[in-house]
Amino acid sequence: MRMYGSVQICFWENAETQNLSDQAKLLAIYLLTGPHSNMAGAFRLPDGYIREDLGWGIETVRKAFQELSKINFLTRDDERGWLVIHQFLKWNPIQNPKQAIGIQKIFNRVPTFSPVFKPFVNGLLAHGKYLSKEFEKSLDNSGKGFETVFSNCAAEQEQNQDQEQDNNIMSDSSENACGKKSSLRSEAVEVLKFLNEKTGRAYRPVEANLKLIIARLKSGATPTECYQVIAKKSREWGGHADMDQYLRPATLFNAMKFEQYVGELVTTDVSKRLA
Repeated sequence: MRMYGSVQICFWENAETQNLSDQAKLLAIYLLTGPHSNMAGAFRLPDGYIREDLGWGIETVRKAFQELSKINFLTRDDERGWLVIHQFLKWNPIQNPKQAIGIQKIFNRVPTFSPVFKPFVNGLLAHGKYLSKEFEKSLDNSGKGFETVFSNCAAEQEQNQDQEQDNNIMSDSSENACGKKSSLRSEAVEVLKFLNEKTGRAYRPVEANLKLIIARLKSGATPTECYQVIAKKSREWGGHADMDQYLRPATLFNAMKFEQYVGELVTTDVSKRLA
């Protein structure tokens, strides 16, 4: 049974919360209690998941996050999709040593040089009941040394950039091509994860499952369109014995079928605007 994700009365009584837009209030509750949250209040949440779950456009998502950041409710890493809710562990204290071990595993996944790392460390130090002494010591060292380590990393990155400027143009082009390929694969992995979440399947991120998704992204499809197609077909086919079997990469991301499914999204949007 889930024992975290509570919303405190003080959240509603806070003057800054009362001045938030309805969208920002809803986003805060969604982040505290939604299906992607965890026991640490620090997790990765791409925009596509939010847009699908709440039915929002990208600008609405960004403005709501900006409001929550302004009142110090959270810190978000827009580039990596990670976020941390600053008071989560105060509102949802660690219950036992077993839960503390789970939180340590979450901590190990947070990117060290992400903007969410330092506030997450601060939250654990302030509300780290049941954390092991060794882990607390490593957190304390992380907090004290964060600025120095971050500065050293920034200096190293600057030096590397200076060196890269002296490299051959052809080498740069090759690296860009590799970077683009890596980016497409990462996006395809996220799309596959979304498919698993929506359907309860366990498709692995192997070549056989990713190649069609990557092909659609290469041809101009956006990750958001992929999420929308998955969500729409899950609603239409889920639970129907004759169609549920087709909620798979081979069908959804077949070149011809995918374009048909995207076309259905456009038709739906147009009908809504005309209504």
